[in-house]
Order: sequence, then C-alpha cells, then structure tokens
Amino acid sequence: MTMQAPHRGSGATLLLGILGLALAAPSWALDHKPIELVQAQAEVPEEMLLDVGIQLFDPGLPDDEYERYTLEDKGIFADVRNSEARYLPMRLKQTLEMSGYWGAVRIVPAVHLVDLRIGGAIYKSNGKDLEIDLIAVDARGKKWLDKRYKGEANPIVYKETEADREPFQSLYNKIANDLLKVAQKLDEEDVQEVRRVAELRFANYLAPIAFGDYLKVKKNKYKIEKLPSYEDPMMLRLAEIRERDFMFVDTLNEYYADFHAQIDPAYDSWRAYAYEEQLAYDKLTKQGRLEKILGAAAIIGGVIAATRGGRVGQTAGQVGVLGGMAILNDGFQKSEEAKMHRESLRELAASFDSEVAPILIDVNGEVLRLTGSVGTQYDTWRQILRQIFAAETGLPLDPNAGPIPASPGPSKN
Repeated sequence: MTMQAPHRGSGATLLLGILGLALAAPSWALDHKPIELVQAQAEVPEEMLLDVGIQLFDPGLPDDEYERYTLEDKGIFADVRNSEARYLPMRLKQTLEMSGYWGAVRIVPAVHLVDLRIGGAIYKSNGKDLEIDLIAVDARGKKWLDKRYKGEANPIVYKETEADREPFQSLYNKIANDLLKVAQKLDEEDVQEVRRVAELRFANYLAPIAFGDYLKVKKNKYKIEKLPSYEDPMMLRLAEIRERDFMFVDTLNEYYADFHAQIDPAYDSWRAYAYEEQLAYDKLTKQGRLEKILGAAAIIGGVIAATRGGRVGQTAGQVGVLGGMAILNDGFQKSEEAKMHRESLRELAASFDSEVAPILIDVNGEVLRLTGSVGTQYDTWRQILRQIFAAETGLPLDPNAGPIPASPGPSKN
C-alpha cells in the first residue's frame, strides 16, 4: 500500500514514512498447503447420485441498523456481505459439480425440496480469511454436516491475471470432500430412501390430502410409512410436475449465474485490496508492533518539536503524530479504489432482486407472467403447481395446507 505524507515538514514526513513501512507487508509471505478436490475417476452410476440444493447464505449481519454501521469501523461492509451471500454459494456449486459425485447441483430458494440441502452463514470474510457456518441436511432430516469452515486466501491468486481463479478454493474443496465422505457411507438402499423421501415430501406439499399418510414425521425426521405405486397415473403426473419445478429452478439459476459473472471483477478487486490491508494489520497486532510504532512515533515527534523549539515546532510535532494515527486507523477502509468496488457491489446486490426479468410460463395453454423478486416468483410458482396438480388429478386444493418448512439454518457457534 502506498502512503503519502502531507506536506507538514520533515518531522511529519519521517513519522508517516515509518508508519508506511510498518504497514507494508508482502502478500506472498504465507505458506499455503492447498486442499485438493476429490474427483470421480469414473462415471458414478445414476442410481447413486443425489441432487443438491444450496441456499443463498446468511450474510451474518446484525438486524440493528446502527450495529451494521459500526461494523464498518472493523472493515465489515453490509453491501459487500450481501453480495457475498449470493456469490459464495455459486462457488460451492461449481466445486461440487467439478467433483463428479453429485446429480444436479442448484442454487435453490429456502423452501425448495431436494435430496440434500445446504445452508450457510458468513461468519468472517475480509479477503484474507473466510469462515462459513455450514449445515447440510438430507431429505430425511438427517444432518450430514454442521460446522464452521475456515480458510485463508491463497495470495498467489490475487497476483495472477488468470480468470476464474478462486483464492479460497481449498475451503470449498474441504466442504465438498467432507460431504463426499458422508455420501460414501450410504449404500444404494440409503440413496434411494433419500430420493423417495424428497419425492414424497414434494407430493405431500402438492396434495396433503392424498399423500399425507405416506411419511411419518417426528422431530423434523422423515420416515417412509408406505410407498405408492409408481405406475399410478397420479404418480406419473407428480413426476412431470416435479420435473417442471426443477426446470423453473434452473431458470432462476441462470439469474444467479449472471449475477456471479457481473460481480466477479469488482469482488475480486475488493478482496485483493482487503487482503493486503488485513495482512498488514495482522502483522502489526500479532507481533505487538503497533504499540511500539506509535511509541516510537511519539518520541520522534517530541525530539523534532524540541529541536525546532517554540510553539510552532510543538504544534507541528503534534499534528504529525495525529496525522499518522489517523492514517493508521482509517487507511484500511478509505481507499478511493476500495470505495468504488464497494459501490459496484452495493448496486449489483440491490438490483438483483428488483430487476429479475419476468418469467413466462405456459399453464394448460395459458401464458402466465411472473414478476417480482426471485423469492416472489418462486412463491407464486409453487401456488401454481398446486393448482396444476389439482386440475390434472381432480383432487381438491387443501385450504389449510401450509408452506414447505424451510430447512434449519447453520448453528451459531
């Protein structure tokens, strides 16, 4: 980071120069041992593949507006976090797809029913360190993972110009590998049970009157009580409607992918800047050099003031010290370049939900236009699915049917 001292005389220049040297820190100084992604060496049989749904992450911000404002003093910006909550799940999605061990991997709304659902909350993210509280639960309600994942950026990535390189790829690889370890403990019967439970939960949502007794639910755990005949015309219609639901979510995923591509340049630049500042700050605090530097600055200021003499000299020395401290405290967040990247992320995050293009769908020859945010469009779509199923099967709509219960979020440790 380049620091320029104000023109306040040689004393202030020397003082700020010392602070600048102290803050300068090489980004290549860390020794990284990357975690490699375990990838399938042969095609996994279809009957052993589970579909995965990744929810948008919780940005990990306090609800109180004043508390959010005070976080900026620590270099935590709500605009950046809100963008990260949409960006990071896409990185995890890409990693799981690269492994070759899963079926369809999608970014999904919280109420979407899928074989394995993953949720996350950002605990820490500053360009240098990333910590995510992550939970993975299958359709049966069995918890696969519930832990905090911590990763440190690979600084080499920030120095490269190669596109689509991820500084925290090891963290995503670790999550994918841990999920694989659980999956590999399942036999074919277990996998089929998960898939059937997901299907029956979807059926129960569409028509609880017809499918309410197929599953037993106790403490958020789902167990199959009986299986329907899959040659039943009603089940065939159910499969068709569920496929349409997947296609709708695939359409939503196009918006998530577009958002990911849009924020990539600004977010990468922001992280590279934040990385350098965080690394410099960590070096000062961990080595106890902050107090020493400020102490030395005060001594130098005193010596300069005594040498120059008079009230003018004393004032210049004080201004130099205060100016140096102001740069130390504010330098981590007041770069004009960083502000520009933050503003880009803020605008993109704010516009994502409000500017999603309307989706046109054909329902029995009638074209319906869904508008609003991603969440609003999906809520409307789910109601339409119920109506379609009722119309095709002759079953009455259940007026008391509630929404699909969202999976529990990651625990706060």
